[in-house]
Amino acid sequence: MYYGPATPQAVRTLGGFATVILHPTLYAAADLRALREGGTRVLAYLSVGEDHAFGDTACVPGSAPYHQAVNAQWGSVTVDAAHPAWREVLLARAEQVLAHTDGLLLDTLDSAEPAATLELVKALRMAVPSAALMANRGFDLLPGLVPCVQSVLLEAFSTTHSPRLAAHDPQGLAYTAHWLAVVKASGLPVFALDYAATSKLAAFARARATRYAVPTFVTDRDLTLPGGF
Repeated sequence: MYYGPATPQAVRTLGGFATVILHPTLYAAADLRALREGGTRVLAYLSVGEDHAFGDTACVPGSAPYHQAVNAQWGSVTVDAAHPAWREVLLARAEQVLAHTDGLLLDTLDSAEPAATLELVKALRMAVPSAALMANRGFDLLPGLVPCVQSVLLEAFSTTHSPRLAAHDPQGLAYTAHWLAVVKASGLPVFALDYAATSKLAAFARARATRYAVPTFVTDRDLTLPGGF
C-alpha cells in the first residue's frame, strides 16, 4: 500500500509485490501497464464515504450538494451517501481509475450512513462486475458487504494511526481480533495494514499478525514507503 509519488524507484519496488494499492491518478498509464504486465495486480484507491481531491480536481468543502462535515485531518468532506449526485461522481471515478487498474480499494466505508453506503457498494459491484473489490473495514456494512467484495483490509490491526504511532491498548487489540474473526467466518480473505515509526513497533505488528494468521503490511503513517517499514 503506497500513496507516495510515482518515482521510478517506487514503481520498481511496487513491481515486486503480487498486489499493490495506490492512487492511480499519480501514475503514467505506461507505469501502471508495466506493473500489470509484470504480474502485479493493481488496486486503485476509491473513497466511498468521503469526498477528497481527485486527480487535478480539488475538494472544496460545501461546493457540492452532497457535502457534509469536513475531515480536517485529511482535507476531505464526509458525504450524504444517499445523494444521487454523489453516486454519479463515485461511479465516474471508479470508471476512470479502472481504465488502467485491476480493481478498487473501497475506503472510508465507515464515514457515512451505513445503509446508504452499502447501496453505493452494491451499485459499484453492478457497474464493474469484473473488477476486484477490497473493502477497508466497513464492519457496520456486514453481512450485506460480503457478496459485494472479494476481500477485506483490516487497517490499523495492531497499531494505531494517531500522530504518535503505538500499539493498540488491550481494548483496541480485542476489537480488531473480534472483527478479524467475524470477517474470516464470512469466508472472505483478510489482509492487515499496520503503521510504525520504529523497528520495535513494526516487529510487534508482524508478530501479532503471524499469531492471528493474517498477512500484514507495515508502513509509515503517510504510506510513503513502497517496500514497507
